[in-house]
Amino acid sequence: ALLAGGDSGPAVNPGKPADSPLVKAVRHEGGFEMPPGKKLADEQVAVLTKWVKDGAAWPNDKPPEGKAARKPGRIT
Repeated sequence: ALLAGGDSGPAVNPGKPADSPLVKAVRHEGGFEMPPGKKLADEQVAVLTKWVKDGAAWPNDKPPEGKAARKPGRIT
């Protein structure tokens, strides 16, 4: 739904946080403010911005090609 969008288009432009309405909204830049009336903490905005910049991967997405998949095992 984030990528398909609605009447105003996609909410997220993977890899391009400056072009993503969701990022603009949490920064309170532009026409929408999320959450309304109260900004998220700078750290929360930074995490969301990095997620979009890194491709906005969703839990059931396949890893991007060219990157090593996570190997099974434990970190000790």
